[in-house]
Amino acid sequence: MNLDKLTVAECQLLADLLPDSPQTVISRAHLRWGTARAYAVGLTGEGFETAVIEDPGCPGEPMIFSDNAAQIAALMPHIPNWFCVNVMPAMAEKLAPLLSQKMASKLRQLEDVYHILQQSPPAELLAQPQVRLLTPDDLSLLQAAPPELRGYDPEKLVYKTAAAGAIIDNQLVAIAQNYALTEGYGDIGVFTLPEWRGRGFAAAAAAQVAGWLQGNGRIPVWSCGAHNQASLRVAEKAGFVENGRRVYLILEK
Repeated sequence: MNLDKLTVAECQLLADLLPDSPQTVISRAHLRWGTARAYAVGLTGEGFETAVIEDPGCPGEPMIFSDNAAQIAALMPHIPNWFCVNVMPAMAEKLAPLLSQKMASKLRQLEDVYHILQQSPPAELLAQPQVRLLTPDDLSLLQAAPPELRGYDPEKLVYKTAAAGAIIDNQLVAIAQNYALTEGYGDIGVFTLPEWRGRGFAAAAAAQVAGWLQGNGRIPVWSCGAHNQASLRVAEKAGFVENGRRVYLILEK
């Protein structure tokens, strides 16, 4: 199969064809921003058959949008450097045996849980004194932080989307960041340095970013693996409720 990455114009077209939802917010945002690695079969102005979209923050973990399991299984050997795919639950059941055979590998499944926040963030979280939204003046602080905190594009966080952090002794120790933004939704991801966990910093920072998103007309989205109990607890503390699930099919070679 001859398969080329989508051009910038094709990525824009694909973004327009995907519905705006909690499950598509990351893919649509990075298609629009030109930062996604994407492939598609049958892409026209009217629709597509299969789309494979990888965002820069999760290399090797593309999301797939398709109703054709056989086509996905035939397509994936031609896409480089991936180790798992993310699909809808009904597709996972159909795709798993086909992909396992095509890749000559066992597969492990992991549920990907999506949450949304439709009410205001809890007031007590917004009042955490050591946590605040970051501004362009904090760029050097963010750039000096460990990779897990600063993300792949610190400038985008302070100039184009939003981030909030816990700052202790002029150092960033926890962060919540809006990694993807569409017309209706914005995702939130969090990370706290191990020695500062258990103090509520992640939930407080998430509440700050959620408030920013809601103030800009977006619904905050939270997603994580079903095994990530710490992340699920933070989402619950911040008032998020489950909205849907997808499934990771992970190669075990």
